[in-house]
Amino acid sequence: MHMEAEQFAENMLQGNTETCWENLLQHVESGRNSLFIFEQLLAPAMRYVGSLWETNQITVADEHLASGVCDVLLSRYAALKKKPVTHGYRAMLLCVKGEAHYFGLKMVNTMFEENGFDTRFYGPNLPLEYATLSALSWKPDVVALSVSIVYHLPALLEYVEAFEKLIPQPVIMIGGRIIEKYSVHEAVDGRAVFLSDIYELEQWIMSYNRSNQQQYVR
Repeated sequence: MHMEAEQFAENMLQGNTETCWENLLQHVESGRNSLFIFEQLLAPAMRYVGSLWETNQITVADEHLASGVCDVLLSRYAALKKKPVTHGYRAMLLCVKGEAHYFGLKMVNTMFEENGFDTRFYGPNLPLEYATLSALSWKPDVVALSVSIVYHLPALLEYVEAFEKLIPQPVIMIGGRIIEKYSVHEAVDGRAVFLSDIYELEQWIMSYNRSNQQQYVR
């Protein structure tokens, strides 16, 4: 991990929100894009915090403090990057029932907003009943699901089955730390788009926008 991300994490652990924000803004002003902010700064910083917690070098209170700082930074950055005008495509983002890890999904939400999507970010632990009701009324073009705990995988399959029955059927997108490790691809082969990081997401969004623009021109 880059030393900068480690130092950034130390400031998060101290609750130095404004110091972290000033650091982040320096990168934005120097021309760094969201890929850098997420993949080279925030994500590795939080992974470092997680490694410290797993090895008992910090307490759960320290981890919660750093997570709170990260959440504030993600919200501020999203407001900074959100486009005032959208192209009308809709993305609905949520974690399956019981899933509490949502920072990655929040980054995904920002990427969609930055690329002109209207979004609804439902965050962690959204029961399937309410997720489907929301989708039925709002009719998203994309539904992004996140899961990072292995015992939530059966629930993930239930969500995929429910969303693929919607008319019109949205693109179902799945991301999370355990996707490749537990061969989730095989369980829902051909029924969902799998993305392992923000780089793949950006490429997918660009391709999706191009494809729909071409259809519109025709």
